[in-house]
Amino acid sequence: MAVSTTQAPPAVAAGSTRMPPWARLGILFGLVSTASILLWGPIGVSGTYPRFIGAVLRAVTPAYASANPYLVKMGYVLTPETYLVVGLLIGGFLAAMLNREQKPALEMVHTGEKTTGARYRDAFIGGFLIVLGARIAGGCTSGHIISGITQLSVSSMIFAAGVFATGIVTAKLLKKGGR
Repeated sequence: MAVSTTQAPPAVAAGSTRMPPWARLGILFGLVSTASILLWGPIGVSGTYPRFIGAVLRAVTPAYASANPYLVKMGYVLTPETYLVVGLLIGGFLAAMLNREQKPALEMVHTGEKTTGARYRDAFIGGFLIVLGARIAGGCTSGHIISGITQLSVSSMIFAAGVFATGIVTAKLLKKGGR
């Protein structure tokens, strides 16, 4: 007789109105997103990068920066999005420091990656292409998905469905192809 090693999730008593933790966190996230949009407007992270470059160029070559229409349109670096990016960096760093006993395994996603350096190179190139695409599209996934869906934007819902569908197909193809 085979013994199952997986455990079923704890049963909720019949008639219980207790909400699962993921639902409570989803509601909290929705409320915080709504408050953010009401207080500051839609947010995302990809606009921070050209704002940062604009700040550097304003310090190094102010005439060029003030004559560049894109940098003028993007504005200055101190925006709510900048604080979001800084918070993401600090949060990731703190999470890594708090979990020092267990270092995550470095996965070689592509079959051609044989070294850690190749993994970091590919991650950098991929990140650069994502930011470039986000700027061409007029916003990033967090701006389109988080802010857009919070505002019930149909185009953002279609975009989110496309992102997740493409991610699932890509993951399946990578899994099938080399791992």
